[in-house]
Amino acid sequence: MESKWLAMVLVVLSLGSGLCDGCLEEERFALFQLKPFFEFIDYKFQDLINDDFVYEKESSSNCCEWERVECNPITRRVTHLFLNYSSNMEIDWYLNASLFLPFEKLQSIFLRGNFITGCVANQGFERLSSKLDKLENLDLSNNHFNNSILASLSELSSLKSLNLAGNVFTRSNPTNGIEMLSKLNNLETLDLSFNRLANNILSQLDGFASLKSLRLEYCELKRTLDIQESNNNWMNLKELYLGGNEIKSLGSLFHEKEGMKFNKLEVLSLNGNLFNNSVFSSLVELSNLKSLDLSGNQLEGAIYTKDLNALSNLEELILDYNEVNGFIPSQGLRLMNLKHLDLSNNGFNNSILASLATLPNLKTLSIGISQCNGLIDMKDLYGLGKLEELTMASYIDAYTEADADAGCSFSLQSLGFFPTLNTLSLDGFNINETTMASYSRNTSVTADFTSLKRLKLLYCNVNKNLTRQGLNLRSLEELELSYSSLPSNFIQVFGPLISLKKLTASDIDGNNSPPMHGRYSIFSYSSF
Repeated sequence: MESKWLAMVLVVLSLGSGLCDGCLEEERFALFQLKPFFEFIDYKFQDLINDDFVYEKESSSNCCEWERVECNPITRRVTHLFLNYSSNMEIDWYLNASLFLPFEKLQSIFLRGNFITGCVANQGFERLSSKLDKLENLDLSNNHFNNSILASLSELSSLKSLNLAGNVFTRSNPTNGIEMLSKLNNLETLDLSFNRLANNILSQLDGFASLKSLRLEYCELKRTLDIQESNNNWMNLKELYLGGNEIKSLGSLFHEKEGMKFNKLEVLSLNGNLFNNSVFSSLVELSNLKSLDLSGNQLEGAIYTKDLNALSNLEELILDYNEVNGFIPSQGLRLMNLKHLDLSNNGFNNSILASLATLPNLKTLSIGISQCNGLIDMKDLYGLGKLEELTMASYIDAYTEADADAGCSFSLQSLGFFPTLNTLSLDGFNINETTMASYSRNTSVTADFTSLKRLKLLYCNVNKNLTRQGLNLRSLEELELSYSSLPSNFIQVFGPLISLKKLTASDIDGNNSPPMHGRYSIFSYSSF
């Protein structure tokens, strides 16, 4: 028995040998070897002042307690180095990657934004391949690396995530291009965004069989995005981000007979391109897609629901900043799994609400109304029994209209249709007594909004005679009333706000309300 206890003590002592203030002596020394190049390695970030970073020197001598260093809690070996924006150099410089060799258990290195342009000759990342066999995450984004670094990176066989966004990689032939990284058989996440790449980048990436997430945002991809002679090695891909390019057509990219197979693709982001309504027919074979972002494209008019409904597993659909004005047929949407829908900044009128009543599992809805006169009839959304967050904007600004009754009107009492709603944001609506009367005869509507926790009224015109009895907002925790016209008795209008924790009341017209009782805080700006 004593021999077992002695063995345990020896193990503990062996683990503790070489520790200095909580971290291994050789690793502590290695950290200070990095300091001439990463000056802020022993500093932590503080709040921004005038958009500048404020640094504060670490007070602890234990490097494992530093903000930029993470250690294994048992062995105290350094496992993660967070050296983003830690260099004080403002000119290009070359990194000696062998400085990381003492950290044998290192799993992640983050070097974003340090003006690094390459590696010292014969001291590149290939030097790490023999000893740092646990290195899985490498972030080199927002530096000045070019294609010459690719051969060095291709030797890091343990990598699972590689971020090369915001460098100076350019279009190139396969012999010296991104295709060299296909040797990384464990690579699951690759970010090449904000590099000047050509459309043939897809062909160069065809050999990356292990990829699950690929980002090619703002890479100057143009016109028709297609791929020739595919080996269909992207069958494991789950996320594809192509936003911020000038793509007009996907060609045969997603057609199984001619293009690549994306059997597992769940997230597709095509925001900020040049797609029109025909794009939906290019996506019908993505049967497992869960999230689709087509914001900021050239969608216009009515969208035919047939191709859209083929994406039966879709849970998130983002179509904001287009010129869509409806769906055909008007009540033809059958996306039964859809939970999040963003239709803001389009050309919808009041009738769009009836088109959304067939989405029973919707939890968040953002929508803008550009053609409206009178009351928004929320009864059309009565089928959305699981709605939790609602954001609505009227692009006819009630606050700036000469006639306060012009533009869109909204009834807070209509919230009774949505017993699960916890967040409401309204922009540019009239809220007055006449809108309340139209719901008072409906016995299914209640004025007890006990689920509502966040309410935002932006550029709204609230009538002082909103209701004689007030609204029951007893659970409300956050209230923003910015750039709105409010009566002096708005506290009585909203009822006793006994749960309120945050109140924002900036740029209010006619805000002569009495002081509130209870505990709350006031901010000049807030967003939910």
